[in-house]
Amino acid sequence: MPAAKRKAKTAYHHGNLREELVTQGLAMLESEGQAALTMREIARRTGVTQTAPLHHFEGKAGLLAAIAALGFRMLFDQRMQAMKDRRDPEDRLMAVLLSYVEFARAHPALFHLMHGPEIPDKSRFPELNDAAIRSYSVLETAVADYLLAHEGNMERRREATLAAWTACHGLAHIMTSPQNTPTYVLRKDPAGTARAIFDIFIHGMGTGKR
Repeated sequence: MPAAKRKAKTAYHHGNLREELVTQGLAMLESEGQAALTMREIARRTGVTQTAPLHHFEGKAGLLAAIAALGFRMLFDQRMQAMKDRRDPEDRLMAVLLSYVEFARAHPALFHLMHGPEIPDKSRFPELNDAAIRSYSVLETAVADYLLAHEGNMERRREATLAAWTACHGLAHIMTSPQNTPTYVLRKDPAGTARAIFDIFIHGMGTGKR
């Protein structure tokens, strides 16, 4: 039996073809860019027929959504790892904000897919929508804990979380878009710059007592 057919049979038998296709798609995205991502090429590299991916995804948009969902799960894990063994609410919030920028800088193509126009409506893809909400909830919890520690209540939780997301997402986008990035940011110390900016944001957020 030819190797490609033998691999396809194994993938179907173990029920892991969808995962293999997503993994292959992510590898192509990060090494060759989104333009290289085609259903035909991913099928070829995975060793299955050209129609096999259509059994698992609603066209290319479905495949991109699955890759983006994987990205949000990776981001969730990175945020949780960043907070591990940290007890101080301010330290935990800083860790969550920094981990977002670190993730974006480590996976720029994936980061832009997760937030780009290719998937304008996440609600069409429950797996992606759930993964995005779960990742966002880590930030919301960190913000709520900080507000509780510094203000004694969490009344501003939603607005403060949106502000925090705007800060970290905006900086991540700037740092992964060279045409928009001041040269000193990338040349000098991106991580240190991010920490300094988030320090300003966190202490500014703490002045909102009413």
